[in-house]
Amino acid sequence: MIKYQITPKNTHAHIFQVRLTLDNPNPLGQVFSLPNWISGSYLIRDFSKHIISIKACSCNQAVKIKKLDKNHWITYPCTDGITLEYEIYAFDLSVRCAYLTNQRAFFNGSSVFLQPLGFESDPCEVLINYPSDNAVGQWSCATTLTLKDKQQGAELYTADNYQDLIDHPVEMADFTRFEFSVANTPHAMTITGEHSTDIARLRTDLMRICRHHIDFFGGNIPFDDYLFLTLVTNKDYGGLEHKKSSSLICARKELPTQQQQDITPEYTRFLALCSHEYFHAWWIKSIKPASFHELNMSCENYTEQLWIFEGWTSYYDELSLLRTELLSIEQYLSLFAQTVTKVQQGRGRYRQSLAESSFDAWTKFYQQDENAPNAIVSYYSKGTLLAFVLDIEIRKRTDDQHSLDDVLRLIWGNYQASGLEDNTAQQVIEHLVQSDFTPFFAQYLYGVDDLPLKEAFKYIGINCEFTHKKNDLSKYGFTINKAQKHAVISHIFDNSCTQTAGLYVGDKIASINGNKLSAKDLGKVMNDYAEGECIKMGVLRDELPSEIPLVIAYGENTHCTLTVDEKANKATLKRQKQWIKSIT
Repeated sequence: MIKYQITPKNTHAHIFQVRLTLDNPNPLGQVFSLPNWISGSYLIRDFSKHIISIKACSCNQAVKIKKLDKNHWITYPCTDGITLEYEIYAFDLSVRCAYLTNQRAFFNGSSVFLQPLGFESDPCEVLINYPSDNAVGQWSCATTLTLKDKQQGAELYTADNYQDLIDHPVEMADFTRFEFSVANTPHAMTITGEHSTDIARLRTDLMRICRHHIDFFGGNIPFDDYLFLTLVTNKDYGGLEHKKSSSLICARKELPTQQQQDITPEYTRFLALCSHEYFHAWWIKSIKPASFHELNMSCENYTEQLWIFEGWTSYYDELSLLRTELLSIEQYLSLFAQTVTKVQQGRGRYRQSLAESSFDAWTKFYQQDENAPNAIVSYYSKGTLLAFVLDIEIRKRTDDQHSLDDVLRLIWGNYQASGLEDNTAQQVIEHLVQSDFTPFFAQYLYGVDDLPLKEAFKYIGINCEFTHKKNDLSKYGFTINKAQKHAVISHIFDNSCTQTAGLYVGDKIASINGNKLSAKDLGKVMNDYAEGECIKMGVLRDELPSEIPLVIAYGENTHCTLTVDEKANKATLKRQKQWIKSIT
């Protein structure tokens, strides 16, 4: 057994102390490693950079330890057990790494627990100590690791092996915790941070979402308990899936209060986040790409299938809110229209396919620069739209006897052990539908053709229209950094009047035709000029003033509006109801 002990050593300095004990190390020299990335977030993060000291001993005698590369160490040969002791700097306020203050401790095992190579299948034991200097309230510990024993000031947990160990994040704080049961399975949520949440309402809504997902997969549940770990801040947002839990960050305004009767856009965003990460318990933590069954945590692990696992999950995360009647059809279509608009505004959809977007996640999607809208497409957003179009195409070809729901269930029932190859989803669809989808996937998955969105929406009685949104700067081919007081250009779209005029990312727009303006007024002022008019943009570049002429020209209509077609015939409205209530 591999034994770990982790202690919040110095909360103000954000230091965890970790001790690792191995009874039977390799007598020729034991190698240890720390992952370079965390499952579900496809970027090399080099967690080992946070190790600020490390030493080894055997039988109370120091043993020399040498660093082999950025995330591997080797201890010199010894015949007895080895203990490593090292310190980790933890001040990453995200769902991916580790964080420690006198108000909260959080960590993912992938960023704090070294792995002894050669012992991948050995069981693990971890003693989690409470800090001695926590100043705010009475801390508790929340995790889905298996609790073995509670001690004075510490809790002892076990894991089946190292991969199991690092798939259970740990939260320690004076948090709010509430519990509920769905399908006789215990669920819980913790909320860390200042909040005034209507717990009863949140519990009820979460239960509806969880019940939906469990029913969606035929009542098959891949966990024996589940935990939502939620951190509340002023404006942060994010989530990361694990096999029995999810780590979430949300803004305070995104949690419901007793004063709010209606479901707000902010609360909808949080529920969609919960829905998304919970759906992942089936759809990537259980069913996954075949190449993900043996992950190499030291380097990139490539797949063309993130459009399936993130895109399809993104399709169902909000659709489930509609199906559970947490959202009205009008509220749902408003959300969906935002996703369509986001995809249509990017010119990268003409250059990068969804398969390429998935494969290049490590270097392009997770490392975006100012040219990203022109070079890449999101496997989340466009993957959502492809899921919808594919859903409708399956319904069309089977006279509404089958849908994408059935595809996910077939995959769930047949591919947990083997995982999915790049062509598995297409093969399953073709078998279900008894139809060739090769041209479809060539155009929309491996190609860069625009998706037939209008036709797909029309099939279920929804009007899809594209216009220019009033005062929207994107129709001129640029966006500004909304976090800044001044109108600083953040992105410029290819083949736009802004690009043609010679404005650059980073330019600060100070005036138009000699009239000074602020960032909030820029869209309104530009909207006063008609296409074809030439305006003089006063800009500061490197704080040096210049005047650049720009001829107003609109780009393609990208702002999407989705509405229910009130004139649709009965057959179309029936299809719309089937789409909404498909799982029942």
